[in-house]
Amino acid sequence: MKRLVLSFLWLCPILITTATAQVKITLPTQQYKVGEEIPAKVENRGKYAVTFCVEFGQWSMKEGEVESTPSPFWVQREDNEKWGTLIIGPDVGSFRGPVVLQAGESMGFPFRLNGPGRMRLRLNYWRGSFPDLDCHAKRKGIKLLTSTAFRIE
Repeated sequence: MKRLVLSFLWLCPILITTATAQVKITLPTQQYKVGEEIPAKVENRGKYAVTFCVEFGQWSMKEGEVESTPSPFWVQREDNEKWGTLIIGPDVGSFRGPVVLQAGESMGFPFRLNGPGRMRLRLNYWRGSFPDLDCHAKRKGIKLLTSTAFRIE
């Protein structure tokens, strides 16, 4: 009986995390080449809308040409077992605005990275529909989501 209770207590955090995982970042594979398109997607698997901010001034290089790649993510690379944020943000003149993702919807944000390493994506979001959200202000209730790690080679 004691083992059963201990097993249940060990599983509780996993079950709670699974039950509350309303938003997910998905990647079709865990390995990409430098410069290859990474088709990242934000999925709202919950019952309620979520809001996140997208940087509309983002861009990537594709075969020597500049390609617009709006993104809600910040990208991190692992170095010496520590995660650090890459400075790949847009230059002056970009626009950061809210996007509302309704329950059951998903939205793709393809982008490219020009350096190798073990990477992950992070996303700040809020539960609920906030189409007038000020993406430059600190709003209460922010949630942080992290993708699974993937490799760029």
